[in-house]
Amino acid sequence: MRERKVPEEAVEHVLEHYHSRRPAPRREDALPSVIFVGEYRGRDLKVYVARDSNPPLVRSAVWEGG
Repeated sequence: MRERKVPEEAVEHVLEHYHSRRPAPRREDALPSVIFVGEYRGRDLKVYVARDSNPPLVRSAVWEGG
């Protein structure tokens, strides 16, 4: 996430305050994931989490539109 300039606090904020969630597209050889989308400091952030993980296992995060 560092290479995408996504601070850890942004990921935590989205996981606590997301406005939508949806299944991630299935990729070959990848665990099923869920995408959480939330706003952080005026930008939407997509956080990819392994499905059914508790605590959430974050796989990736990316700014929407960027």
